[in-house]
Amino acid sequence: MNFYVRVFVEVWDDKAGVNNLSVKHGSVYQSTQCSSFHIIPHGRYGNKKRNVWQPARGPPPRCYDEVGTPFKVAGPIWLGPLHDLGVVDDAVTRLELPGGGTVHPLKRKTAIHGLLTVVSEELADVPLYYTLSDLCRTVRISPPRLSTITAALVNAGFRVSGYHKDPEAIKTDAPNSVMWDILRQWCRDHPPKEGKKADRNKAKKKKKTLDPSTDEDVETDGTVEKTFDVCAKILATESGIKVDFTIPKGFNKKKKAQRFPHNPEKNWGPKKAASLTAKRKVAQGTEEERESKSRKTQ
Repeated sequence: MNFYVRVFVEVWDDKAGVNNLSVKHGSVYQSTQCSSFHIIPHGRYGNKKRNVWQPARGPPPRCYDEVGTPFKVAGPIWLGPLHDLGVVDDAVTRLELPGGGTVHPLKRKTAIHGLLTVVSEELADVPLYYTLSDLCRTVRISPPRLSTITAALVNAGFRVSGYHKDPEAIKTDAPNSVMWDILRQWCRDHPPKEGKKADRNKAKKKKKTLDPSTDEDVETDGTVEKTFDVCAKILATESGIKVDFTIPKGFNKKKKAQRFPHNPEKNWGPKKAASLTAKRKVAQGTEEERESKSRKTQ
């Protein structure tokens, strides 16, 4: 949170452990046109007792669940827990003691407590997350309250939490289809507005259109072009679950903490990296200062 990372490395000689790590590393298959994604581990257990593992199998070549567009691939990424929750819980408990549980007072005790509280509430077995603004941008609606969407996930029988890096994040074990079912129902209850006139005119003037089967621009010979509409494709799909936006009793009860504090100072954060020209100017200025001092001493 203060723009530095401290890393401690311990090396183990363990062949079986290396095989097991293949299950905790994987690749992300992200749709090129929406927020749908699949996480595929690089390995899977063939026989846990004999420590036999097999290569994993990837998803279909395209995002058939929603819009039928190809995937873009990222990785490898770590799929295991990000934090030692025993250490995190112990730190939170100490910070809640009088004086912060430390000999010397911590200047940013409140911010550290808020960060670790969010970490302690995260789903440890869910590596990635959705962002509410990205989901709503795809179907062209204003984002509802985060609690409304998370309540719908809980009512559908899935687990859900936040993410310590982004206040709009939704971590859940629900599949992509359930997320879009919830957004479809919200769109039915709160119909999205039509695109601006300028956007519609711009679409008509386009000489190229997107081919969803290849994710490439292809030439068309029509006078009025029809672009591939991701929003219309998603909203036209039938919902697979019954969506309930009712807030469960006691759903919003959380430990008191300042979860996402503002920056402590103006322009907080790492500055722009120095360019080669700037470094030369600094070096030249330093050399001139040295020459000036040597003249004075003479």
